[in-house]
Formats: sequence, C-alpha cells, structure tokens
Amino acid sequence: MRSPRHPRRTAAALTGAVVLTLGLTACSGDRDSAADNGDLRIVASTAVWGSIARQVVDDAKDDGSTLDVTVDTVLSGTDDDPHEYEATARDIAKIRDADVVVGNGAGYDNWLTDNAADGAEIITADQVTAGHDHGDHGDHGGDDHGDDHGHAETNPHVWFNLMLVQHFADHLAQYLHSVDDSFPDRATGVSEDLGKVTDRLKKLPEANAVLTEPVAADLLDGTKVRDVTPAGYAHATLAESEPSAADISAARDLITDGTATVLITNAQAQSPAASQLSQAAEDKGLDKKHAVINVNETPDNGQSYFDYLGNTVSALEKATGSTDGDAAK
Repeated sequence: MRSPRHPRRTAAALTGAVVLTLGLTACSGDRDSAADNGDLRIVASTAVWGSIARQVVDDAKDDGSTLDVTVDTVLSGTDDDPHEYEATARDIAKIRDADVVVGNGAGYDNWLTDNAADGAEIITADQVTAGHDHGDHGDHGGDDHGDDHGHAETNPHVWFNLMLVQHFADHLAQYLHSVDDSFPDRATGVSEDLGKVTDRLKKLPEANAVLTEPVAADLLDGTKVRDVTPAGYAHATLAESEPSAADISAARDLITDGTATVLITNAQAQSPAASQLSQAAEDKGLDKKHAVINVNETPDNGQSYFDYLGNTVSALEKATGSTDGDAAK
C-alpha cells in the first residue's frame, strides 16, 4: 500500500564510523502526492544523480516492485557547469512538479533544492548548504580526508565519494519503500556495483597525482595514488578562483621534476592554470604514457554513472600501470 507523502527531508550522508541518520527534521508542506494518482516523479539535478536514481528504480522493478516511478534530469550532458548553472523557467516548472528531487548538496546544486515544491521530498548526497563558499563548513569526510590531502575545505564533488553514493541510493530506496512496500528498502544493485569499483581501486599501485580541479579527489582516498596537489593550488580551485602564480609554479614543478606521475584535469572547466599544468605534463611526456586523465564533472550524453565511474577507474589503471585493468570489472 502506498502511504501518504512524507514531509520534506534532506539526507545528510556521513562517512567513517558515523551512521547515516534518517530521522531528519521536516518542513511544512501539504502538496498532494502524485503517487496516489499515477507516476511518482523524481527530478535530478545532474546526470550523475539521475543515473543513480534510475538504477535504484530499475533494480527495484526487476525485483518485482509495482511502484510507478519516472526519473527526469535537468542537466543531462557536459555543456553546462552545475556550479554556475541558473535554472530556466522550464527547469523550475519541472522541479516544482516533482514529488522527489535528488541531487548533490554541499552548495553544488542549490538551484535544484531552492526550487523544490514545499511538499516535495529532498534527497541529497551531502548536506544542503548556502552558496559555493566551500570554506564555511567542515569536511564531510572527517579528519582522515583532511590529513590525506592537507586541505581543510569541503570538496563538493561528492559523487566520487563512494560511501556517500551508497548512502544516497539507500536513502532513496528507503523513501520509495515507505511510499510503496513493494519497493525494496535497500539499493543492493548499486551496492554490488560500488563494491566492484572499490575492489579495483584497492588494486591501484603507488603513484603521485596532481589535480587541476578537485573533481576526482575523493576517488583517490583509500588508494595508493596520493593527491600531491599543493595546498594553495587546491584551496584556490575549491574556492573556484584562479591559483596564484606561486601555487601554479609549485604544481608545475611537481610535474617537471617527476614527483607527480599522473595529471588529472577537467576539460569541462579548463582554466589558464590547468592549461599550464597540461602543457607541463605534455612536455614531460605524461600524455604518451596515458598518464593525463580528463574527468568531467558530469557524464557524457547517454552515459550512465557507473560507465562514467568505470571509465575513470580504467584511466587510473592505465595511468598507473595497473596489471588488472578492465579485467577487474
């Protein structure tokens, strides 16, 4: 049986030994449930979260769920930078018509959560915060994350934090289960796929990487690939500003002197600093060793999250000389 709509909630997924708390504060809202009159509509901010939501729904349908769910995505390609995106009137209408809105949080896609209807369920991988000032709140990964990289700021690109992805998928499944108990209350398919990726990451050999953008930083946590990006450079890119000449020079020196053997860049947000580091990597011959990796903030058109994630891991395997490669999938 389908239950009445739950009031608005926001999922704050926590890492480490902290248990995800699902008893969250509610805001008022009496919007009618579309689940009582046909499809339950999910709208996602980007293709990452739309793809994960769609997998949760498709896996549940394969397991016999009778809940009718549609998933729509606002930013489905690589043409727009979600950081800077401003929702159009059509986007806002789509978002306000959703029963459930799903996204990133961490100030990354406030244009989604700010426009959700009062009665909509809000599920995000990280806390919904104000704006893009990433230095105003603590690191969601705890002390270990800060120690590994030497950066105190929060990285909003949480789709490469696989624990947060798991929490997000499970929270969505639990909510949909509360609407219709034929829907499984755990995202077991997502869990299995994340487990395969984690196994591949654990097999990566030792290497040092410089990141022109922090997009893939969380993916390196727990691996033998060290993020050696200078703290000043990383701080500037997390604050969405151009690093100083000294910070760029420090990062470039790590490439030219051979300390960094991998460069991870983001062609979707190419900056003058990133161009300088890419040129240094080319001069060093890293491109010929497949050790210059491009990781966009969003999957290509039609690409699923796990294809996007798998391709990134494959690039890391090739760049670091891993002998497992795609055979580890």
